[in-house]
Amino acid sequence: MDMGIIKHYKEISLFRKHFDIITNNIHYPIANFLCAVISTSFITPNMVTSFAVLSELGAIWLIFVNLEENKIIIVLLLQLGWILDLMDGLLARYKNIGFYHPTNPSLKGYYWDAVSDHILRLIVLTSLGIQLAQQEQYGFYYAFSGILIHAITQIEHIIRDYILKDIDDNQSVKGNNKKVVDMVILLFNNIYIFYFIFILWNRIDLLFIVLPTIQLLLLIKRFFQFSFSDY
Repeated sequence: MDMGIIKHYKEISLFRKHFDIITNNIHYPIANFLCAVISTSFITPNMVTSFAVLSELGAIWLIFVNLEENKIIIVLLLQLGWILDLMDGLLARYKNIGFYHPTNPSLKGYYWDAVSDHILRLIVLTSLGIQLAQQEQYGFYYAFSGILIHAITQIEHIIRDYILKDIDDNQSVKGNNKKVVDMVILLFNNIYIFYFIFILWNRIDLLFIVLPTIQLLLLIKRFFQFSFSDY
């Protein structure tokens, strides 16, 4: 391997954020390597974000074409979308550009990245829900409930983050238990893991049972945690 790429890989790895154990050990190393490869090229973080959008749009198109026959490609495109989503921020932090520019930060890339993330996840779930509604007798109700719960939890998450953005969060569980709980919650918050499992398994019905149930439980947890906190 080129020594320059290895050097860039090590430098870029310092700008990683902490996610769930699967992202940290599988998706992030790939994102890190690809960033190292393109770090000296003309490719910008916004371009990487655009590639991520195109990747997930490709998956959405294949969902409508034939979900069962294209499930492997769909999963790969969705995972690629997640890797590219990690890459844009990683590249921006490494190059000190866009939102991370030291003297002239720009919110445009940050906005484009955040908005596209939420919209694409909703479109992917809606596309899968449409397929479920067409295949199962009660598929519409599963899909509608699942998408509704997902939307509610995302709204709550955004509002909660906005309210607490300038406040240190010291209200969670302490010690080793906190680490375990945090690891589990981070895993449950990674929707791409659910895509991987249930699309490959060809059990979209279970996706719309398991995912909303977990999201609802986490929402209830956050509600009570916030209600009984010292905020």
